[in-house]
Amino acid sequence: MNKNKLIAANLAVITLFSSLNFATQNNTSNYSGNTGIFETPNTRIMPDWSMRLFLNQDKPYTYNGIAATPLPFLEVNFHMTQIDGVEAFGGTTGYGDYKDKSLSFKLILQEEKENLPSVVFGGDDIWGTGLYTSKYIALGKKISYFDLTLGYAKGRLGGGLVESTTSTNSGSSNNTAFNFMKDFSWDGGKPFGSVVFNARRDLKLMAEYSPIDYEKARANPFTNGNSYDLPDSKINFGAKYSLNKNSNITLSYQRGNQLSFGYSYQFGFSRNAMFPRLADPKWKADEKKLKEYVNLSNEELSEKLANEVAAERMSNVTASVNENNVWLEFDNPRYNSDLKAVGRAISTVDEVAPKNYDTIYATLKEKNTSVKTFKVNRKEYDAYENQKVSDEYIRNALIITKSVDKMYDEFKKEKKNVYKSIEYNKKVFSYNISPVIKTYLNNQDKPLTTKLSASLKLKYNPSPGVFAVGMIQHPLYNDIDEISTDEALETNDLSIRSNMIDYYKYNGTQLRKLTLGYMTNTPLNSLAKIELGYMDFAFAGLDLEWYKTFYNEKFGVGLQYQYMYKRHVDDMLAVYDDLTYDAKFLNLYALVSPKYDLHMGLKVGEFLAGDKGVKIDISRHSKEFTLGAFATITNSDEVFDSESNKGYIDKGIYLKVPLEVFTYKNIKSILNYGLSPWTRDAGKYASPNYSLFPMNNSENNSSIMKKNIQRFKE
Repeated sequence: MNKNKLIAANLAVITLFSSLNFATQNNTSNYSGNTGIFETPNTRIMPDWSMRLFLNQDKPYTYNGIAATPLPFLEVNFHMTQIDGVEAFGGTTGYGDYKDKSLSFKLILQEEKENLPSVVFGGDDIWGTGLYTSKYIALGKKISYFDLTLGYAKGRLGGGLVESTTSTNSGSSNNTAFNFMKDFSWDGGKPFGSVVFNARRDLKLMAEYSPIDYEKARANPFTNGNSYDLPDSKINFGAKYSLNKNSNITLSYQRGNQLSFGYSYQFGFSRNAMFPRLADPKWKADEKKLKEYVNLSNEELSEKLANEVAAERMSNVTASVNENNVWLEFDNPRYNSDLKAVGRAISTVDEVAPKNYDTIYATLKEKNTSVKTFKVNRKEYDAYENQKVSDEYIRNALIITKSVDKMYDEFKKEKKNVYKSIEYNKKVFSYNISPVIKTYLNNQDKPLTTKLSASLKLKYNPSPGVFAVGMIQHPLYNDIDEISTDEALETNDLSIRSNMIDYYKYNGTQLRKLTLGYMTNTPLNSLAKIELGYMDFAFAGLDLEWYKTFYNEKFGVGLQYQYMYKRHVDDMLAVYDDLTYDAKFLNLYALVSPKYDLHMGLKVGEFLAGDKGVKIDISRHSKEFTLGAFATITNSDEVFDSESNKGYIDKGIYLKVPLEVFTYKNIKSILNYGLSPWTRDAGKYASPNYSLFPMNNSENNSSIMKKNIQRFKE
């Protein structure tokens, strides 16, 4: 039953993504999901910013998971391996067959050239128990219809056994797999190799030599019972067929005695939607509209311009004019891209403003608080909109700055008072409904459990900078409630997250958030925020934050303080008076690579349990998608009593998907999905509704806006 539910869940995910019909180059994968043959890797990876979902059966092993290329030279893979015939936990639970989580990577060291092979370095199952851990280096060359690979591996792929370490906590840095990977010795390994014949565009015939020694395997299905015979051969051969641009099926004869098969679905991240997108043309003024703008006073012109921008569904819009300048202020509730929103607002003004107004200042607001000003010469914008100047030209011509007051002084030209229009399309109240998915992995009762909820989020912004947010979730499907609840790892005062399963098991309507906050500009072009209320399922309290950017938002530094109470599971408003926690952080940010839109954040300080350390968060943004990973290292050995918490490194991956890819129109909303394998107490803090720290709110970065300048004229 568990096996069927696991397979059904993966097929459901594959079906969901297949409906998106993303197209990408189709590189085939081995059974564990890495780009490769059957058991061995080759030197290829998927195209940049791609993802693969796979479900493969190579008896006695079943593999399912995801692979992705977060960078054009790096492929990563997370999957589960189910071992038929080997019972987990001594067969005393309803868990069924043994299942192991694996994290792998492949790094291109050299691209293939005319006279040089491609070179890769990779690691399989690099963290944890080390059942399938290997490290390898390989060379590859395409010759006519053939793709040849020759490599050397140590560990499982190299025919060896990775000896188990004495650590009882596979989540700590002292785990079997990581200890093997950081050992630089390469002796004792063996070569592997493969040949692929590209018979047709949609058909590949292939064979490989795999030196894996299955007699040495821990959790061994070949020596544990009589269900499977030991391999007769180290040669595997078969074929892969492309059903379409995204889908592959695999059929092979493995180890001299086993017929195996698999399916993978590969796609590239794209803003293309599941359904035909409704046309969203720029507004064009007709002759009748232009006549309305003849012989207007400054006050009349300001009011009309603000009204036109508000008609483009921007909110909290005001406008002013002074001599030859136009000043706009507005919030962007319409597009995920702030640059596109600013371009639409400027285009609207350009349609109707009298020709003597040659400079437009557009100030973007967040919660009706000014955060960034865009300045452009009108003729230069016209030339770019009509494709008469290059992207590089407008990158240099467009000014983006957080020095809003300085820009406003420049606009006023030393005048003390400049008329400002009333606020148009004042957006005080808004809401959105979205799905929320929570996955819980590898509980002893079930290997995969999920809670799917409908979320209603309400926002109230009564005045500039003031915001109130409420979020209610109601479960639509929940099998997390079917697993048993273990005792918390620590005493109540240190049990920060290890009892979170109780909150996810709860099968009633839950108040996830209810906060009141205030955000304001502070000296040195910085921002400050205070937020009070129910931050998430488990915590209620106070969050204070200050943040300042530098060098065109390439760097940032902030301070954060939290004081929290633990919440009851089954009472929306109740808190435990005797369970209080505080946390203090220095938040650091860097745009590591504008080329790859790669960001890094550090949260340094004291976490809620009193453990001190750093959270490292690395993410990449592209086409409004975000793929990220984090790891938190603290002095947990000195704080916690449980062996499961001592030395534990909290880690996970997350994906953010623009909700508009699932619909037919522009929606400014992001679907978040995170995967973290364990629920532990180290390195934890509460999640406020709104954060100034860019790693939390995916802020549109000024440097990245310049890179994606084409969105300015969409």
